Amino acid sequence: MSDEHAGGSTMTTTAACAVVGGGISGIAAVHYLRNAGIPAELIERQATLGGRISSTTLDGCRIDLGGKNIGRHYERFRALASELGPFAFEPFGINTSRVRNGRIVTLDSTRRLGSTFAYLRGCPLPDALHLGGLCLRVWLDARNRFLDGPSFARLARHSDDPPLDEQFSPAFCRAVVRAMSVRMNGAEPDEIHLGNFGTHLGMWLDTYDQLRDGMSAFVGAATASMQVRCGARVERIVVRNGRVRGLSVRDAAGRSCELEYDHVVLATPAGVSADLLREHDAVLAAALDGIRYFPVLVVVAAYHRPIFSAQVRGLSFGPDQALSNAGAYGADRLDMVRYTFSGRKARELIERVRHTDSVDNAQAEALLDLAEATLRQYMPVQRSDRRDVVAHLFDPGLCAYAPHHYRLRALLNDDRHAIDGLSFAGDYLRGASIEACLFSAQEAVSRVVQSPLERRRRRSSGVGYSGYAST
Repeated sequence: MSDEHAGGSTMTTTAACAVVGGGISGIAAVHYLRNAGIPAELIERQATLGGRISSTTLDGCRIDLGGKNIGRHYERFRALASELGPFAFEPFGINTSRVRNGRIVTLDSTRRLGSTFAYLRGCPLPDALHLGGLCLRVWLDARNRFLDGPSFARLARHSDDPPLDEQFSPAFCRAVVRAMSVRMNGAEPDEIHLGNFGTHLGMWLDTYDQLRDGMSAFVGAATASMQVRCGARVERIVVRNGRVRGLSVRDAAGRSCELEYDHVVLATPAGVSADLLREHDAVLAAALDGIRYFPVLVVVAAYHRPIFSAQVRGLSFGPDQALSNAGAYGADRLDMVRYTFSGRKARELIERVRHTDSVDNAQAEALLDLAEATLRQYMPVQRSDRRDVVAHLFDPGLCAYAPHHYRLRALLNDDRHAIDGLSFAGDYLRGASIEACLFSAQEAVSRVVQSPLERRRRRSSGVGYSGYAST
């Protein structure tokens, strides 16, 4: 699909659109573009695809390091998986616990109502009622599961200046809110805002499955026939006369080339998109700079015996611990545990790791020592139980959004900040869940499909776009 001129630095491509970023948003965007009849190429700076749904090998098995839980409300993902599959799903549910007065209290989706009351018992009643009212907004209107949902956008207009820890009591933030924020954003309650909280509640109220063969099987199927360029770093967006003309890209060998495209979709973390946008629109770049990401360090260990039980499959820890949560890898994989280091206390630990290209075996073992020492207070786990361990640092890691999200949406929809041919997708637009990333990809592709250039092409060819999944 491409042609490189011998002895020169210019390379042209026949793909009409470049999608920058090989995570779930980028993979979905290419798929939707192809369904719309628009040739697209996926560009990823890493050697492999997947981003924060990447995988690795542990104890001879392929495992997922990042997002892998698929909610029953994930209609977009399930439709895409059905189109690419068949893929088999297996129940995972919700099973998470916290320690209250020295006892483990569990929230379990198989007995949602009773376990929720037990989980919230002892919390201040005004906080529980406030949370219940917010949950009702999500329950009654599915749009509130995503960033810029109507109810939470209205709340943001008068409630987003103080952080969320000022909306609830300290005890409630520690017991309930923090378990959501560190898991979903790597953030503390004082680092998130009420206007974005619908994304947390939408995930909290859902019930989950997992792909039996893992997310790596999905990524493989989704990208098998795609035009992909890995190990390629996009250095700048080429814009002439107010319109995207292509990208300047450096490959793994350090060679620079200019690729020609009619459209570019930036499916990258907000900070990466900001850097590419800065020379063209400093105001929009500054707004993207304000979107925060917090690093997350994941350690997955395989053991000779089950560590968790069917009744307790996960445990959250408080802000005094670097380990934010530990949980069984799957409902039937109680002998495999995923440990997550996130939140403010964990960042001190992560800072010592982030300067290395990857987490080596010695570091992984040391991190597992720390994780097991924390879990051992409540679950019997010994060093001698280990079979294998692997660790991975996501940096940038989990998106914590920005207050007054509607302002960013307004900027992106403002014609004064529009570059013809440029669209955006990613976790900072509609939320960090897999489903929200697909939502953002659909919106980006809709912008491409409805662009003046594509409208002219459609009229001149007399062929409409078929198979496009609309928003």
